[in-house]
Amino acid sequence: MSLKGKLEEYSKSNIYPFHMPGHKRMLDGPYKIDLTEVEGVDNLHHPEGIISDEQKRIARIYNSKESLMLVGGSTVGNLAAIYAACSEGDTIIIQRNSHKSVYNGAIIRHLNVEYINPKWDENGIFHGVTEEMVTEAIEKYSPKAIVLTTPSYEGYHCNIEEISKIAHENGVILIVDQAHGAHLGFHPDFKHSAVGYADITIQSLHKTLPCLTQTGVLHISGDLVDAYKIKEALEIFETSSPSYVLMDSISGCLDYLEGKEDIFADYVDKLDDFYKISGQLTHLEIITESDDIKDKGKIVISTRNSGITGVELAEILREKYQIETELSSFSYVLAMTSIMDTKEGFDRLKLALTEIDRTLSEEKIELPAISFESSKVMEPFEAKNKATESIRLSEAAGRIATVIVCLYPPGVPVIVPGEEIKEQNIKLIKEAVEKNIQVTGLISGTISVVK
Repeated sequence: MSLKGKLEEYSKSNIYPFHMPGHKRMLDGPYKIDLTEVEGVDNLHHPEGIISDEQKRIARIYNSKESLMLVGGSTVGNLAAIYAACSEGDTIIIQRNSHKSVYNGAIIRHLNVEYINPKWDENGIFHGVTEEMVTEAIEKYSPKAIVLTTPSYEGYHCNIEEISKIAHENGVILIVDQAHGAHLGFHPDFKHSAVGYADITIQSLHKTLPCLTQTGVLHISGDLVDAYKIKEALEIFETSSPSYVLMDSISGCLDYLEGKEDIFADYVDKLDDFYKISGQLTHLEIITESDDIKDKGKIVISTRNSGITGVELAEILREKYQIETELSSFSYVLAMTSIMDTKEGFDRLKLALTEIDRTLSEEKIELPAISFESSKVMEPFEAKNKATESIRLSEAAGRIATVIVCLYPPGVPVIVPGEEIKEQNIKLIKEAVEKNIQVTGLISGTISVVK
């Protein structure tokens, strides 16, 4: 029996709950299976029964050495992976467009941080880290571990198979934040799953598979990392009251993956049909790359030569066509898809883009000067330990930041603790605010800096 089946069985039983949670299963919906660690449903932090079986099922489906359920999203997986893989004072290499949780992991563990700066294109989109970049960084910094993000928010891959060889030949632990890649490996068109290549792979099930928000998995492969240390780290960072509603969702997702052999083929067919529109648009551009370079499930629509910003395109899609996209930026929109998308949904997006394209003119959008390269003055954890003060962002040039400032989504830092704030950072942030792009890390226009 799966965990999902066990929870359903328990919810229908006549057992009276003199235990948490306080709703006592007296409400309808998910409350019926929202339990604590009662007999028969196991304990996520000490699994010996049905949760242990489910984690073995995950490992079997993904072909990993060991897999662990996450109910705190990829964020808790990133924190635990970095904490377990490194010791205080170690050097870690981080891809500069990593999620802020990766930076927080390095800060918490008091690590020395060095960066790989992947290239970004004319839309301001990061592409994948190359093998040459990894080789150069390892030779220069001699790290304990390296953290890569692949695929990126917009779907760009690293060649993780080759990068894994480079890391392991040098005795470097490879951690991959593959939050956007839980669907990889289930069809030949979805390439570069990190499972089995990275020592630790973290995936968000909820991003690209039918699973509730906050669900994820952490896969362990190879012998460079201690699985016991990872489990200890998860006990530190993950709640001691893990949600059975979320674990039920994971169990249901596994049922789906095991019972829907043709669904990925159908998904690819729908995507291939959608991409035929790319040759029919005059001003908007659907970004197309080979499956080796970019995940086709992330539909990126460039407005670079259309006279409108990505934010404006997203607003038109929302207000006129009732289509909500995942991300909008200075010159592009990201439509995130999954195996659950319908042909009707794809057809609605095709129709909307076709109609909008006819209303646009050939006018090039001017992008702000985009730079994410680090200007590190001190280690991030050192900056977090300094006395601080809050000042107006407009007055912050030359000061050292003590907070992470991100354009969100995707949560890629413009400024990291320990970095000198540059005029170009300030200008980029101001232009983002003017274009209604969300910026996190500021409070009422002020930024925290070293006093």
